[in-house]
Amino acid sequence: LESLAIDRNDFTGTLPATLGTLTKLTGFFAYDNSFSGPIPEELGLVESLEEIALNNNRLTGIIPESIYNLRELQNLHIYNNAMTGT
Repeated sequence: LESLAIDRNDFTGTLPATLGTLTKLTGFFAYDNSFSGPIPEELGLVESLEEIALNNNRLTGIIPESIYNLRELQNLHIYNNAMTGT
């Protein structure tokens, strides 16, 4: 699986830590839902990720440190959430 698009579905709940097992994923698109809770630290284990779109949800917390280690990441969309930090 290289691209996972679950956007615009009105999904609720938290993003599962098992996303970190999708090692060939280059794009994860879960925007325009109602996901809540933090971005799982395990998402930063998917070294092939080039784009993450989590905007327009109800995510909280901070950007996980592991996300900063994604060398292939070109786009990170996390606006319109309830995240904290600078």
